Amino acid sequence: MKLRKSSLLAIVALLVVPCMALCRHYTPHGKTQRTERVQAARSSMVTGQGIGSPLLKVGVPAGVPNVRLDYDAMIVYFNPRYHVPNCVIYDYTATLAAMSDAPGAERRKNYKFNPDPNCSSSPDWSDYRGSGYDRGHMAPAMDMRWSPVSMTQCFYMTNMCPQEHGLNGGCWRTLEQTVHKWTKRDKRLIIATGPVLGNGMDMIGPHRNIAVPKAFFKAVYAPAQGRAIAFLFNNVRTTGGIKDHVVSVSYVERVTGLTLFPGVSASIKSKSDYYQWK
Repeated sequence: MKLRKSSLLAIVALLVVPCMALCRHYTPHGKTQRTERVQAARSSMVTGQGIGSPLLKVGVPAGVPNVRLDYDAMIVYFNPRYHVPNCVIYDYTATLAAMSDAPGAERRKNYKFNPDPNCSSSPDWSDYRGSGYDRGHMAPAMDMRWSPVSMTQCFYMTNMCPQEHGLNGGCWRTLEQTVHKWTKRDKRLIIATGPVLGNGMDMIGPHRNIAVPKAFFKAVYAPAQGRAIAFLFNNVRTTGGIKDHVVSVSYVERVTGLTLFPGVSASIKSKSDYYQWK
């Protein structure tokens, strides 16, 4: 049976238009939906969470070199003398953690270490080459997979410290995974991470100007639950569980000179009860 040309065009239109509509709604890997979720997450962070939170203000001692760098999902307090951060802090929610764990989340292998374009004293990725140390994230990539921008920024070298591989790939990674899980359970955590800096540190890099910290801390505060905890690890290969490295936030403040979580009571910051967090 022969069909007129006009009839054929009408049939094609009936088939093609619905398909185009479907394509708009079902983009590869759900990119449209994920973009909407990222935009929504950014909007909520600006209104009382994220880098707008007063809990993210870190007090750095007078005389300690410091440059504050505000990014999408974290604040870096960078030390231009030692070329490592004094502290990196961020406001992390269960929503962001779930987005970071979703099948369509950003993949670490697609990102590379880069010098921070917003900081003239940032190391280059190659400055760690041959040092024997990892480029250790302070704000971990696993927490930043919810957005390509946050992933790019967490790979800036201003978020890195020279870290012993046996620590970075062992107990420290276990700690990062544990805090990530706690975020999902407690809905919102303020997470501060950084090195313990001081005299007598080894230096790496072609100009020998990147300090190798003796130790690292991670301090965590749960606003809704009103509890806080911290961990302190020497920068060496470490065995045992993370509970063996529990300290109080107050102790971290004493050894670093930093002031963390302004407005949180001294009684909360002085506690170091790991079993409150189990």
